[in-house]
Amino acid sequence: MRTRIAMVASVAIAVAVPATAEAATRTVDAGAPASAQRALRAQAVEVNAFFPSTTTIRVGDSVRFRPAGFHTVDIPERGGSLLPFIAPIGQKVEGAVDAAGAPYWFNGLDALGPNPAVFAGSFGKRVTYDGTKRVQSGIPTGPNTKPMTVRFTRAGSVTYFCDIHPGMKGRVRVLGRRANRPSARAHAAAIKAQVTRALRRARQAAAVKPDDSRTVLVGSAKPGGVESYRFFPSRLTVNVGETVTFRMSRGSLEDHTATTGAGDVEDPKTFLGALAASFQSPAIDPAALYPSDPPTGAAQLTKASHGNGFWNSGVLDARRRTPMPESNSVRMAEAGTYTFVCMIHPFMKGTVVAK
Repeated sequence: MRTRIAMVASVAIAVAVPATAEAATRTVDAGAPASAQRALRAQAVEVNAFFPSTTTIRVGDSVRFRPAGFHTVDIPERGGSLLPFIAPIGQKVEGAVDAAGAPYWFNGLDALGPNPAVFAGSFGKRVTYDGTKRVQSGIPTGPNTKPMTVRFTRAGSVTYFCDIHPGMKGRVRVLGRRANRPSARAHAAAIKAQVTRALRRARQAAAVKPDDSRTVLVGSAKPGGVESYRFFPSRLTVNVGETVTFRMSRGSLEDHTATTGAGDVEDPKTFLGALAASFQSPAIDPAALYPSDPPTGAAQLTKASHGNGFWNSGVLDARRRTPMPESNSVRMAEAGTYTFVCMIHPFMKGTVVAK
């Protein structure tokens, strides 16, 4: 009889506990979901955002962070902040000279490189987050990189970041164990609505026009992390002696350069290609990171600049808290056709014709 009573009691308890009390796993894409990639790429647009941007779960639930682009998932300890992707490597720039053998102005400044702390992480693993220790995904190694699954064990609001694109962030709302959380269907609906907004903004980003006839926008950004990877306009004609300004789009979460010079930027055996390839190395070539000319007035660009027609804006970004400028200018001092590229995104190319 006692055994039967115990069995009945345990069944009653099981029935009383709602099914929603079971642990659940929600998926978050770091970058635009696969369903939106084709439409975005057709417009040379990507979205530096997490989908969905906010995920609501309960204590004991997990979030499966799936890489959908070149992004990290950095969940700092409570009160912590994201890791810098580019950082000093403990050395100064020494002996840097241009193709003509003249020293660059940035000798003596910090040599910079990718932060090793960003690379080590937990893609492909299951980990737990309780707020006391950072959880870091690391860098995705390719299209087959496996997700990182994080189990959240403490209630509260958790903000996480992409270290590669500062400003790209998401939030996990962790409710109590018995609180009502959105259903899987509601989670999917939030992703679908965010994708719809991103596609609409992608069309707007691709149609942008600079306000000034001698300004070239290096990329075009819209809210929600939408980024168009083009020069706007792609071809600009000016008079010899006029100054062209290369400017980041307001609200951009990206870094770009505007660079011209000898060689194919996609061939690492050439001058420009070697500079671009250094962004993948532990110590980035300072001639790729820093402006080619001192940041005091517009440089003069000719076919012989720095020995091979080289001019580099340096790394530009639109964020006020970084030391990188949002724009740089160059005076077109000699007639000709000049091809400008972004050394971080070598597929980005534009042309300036000086007459």
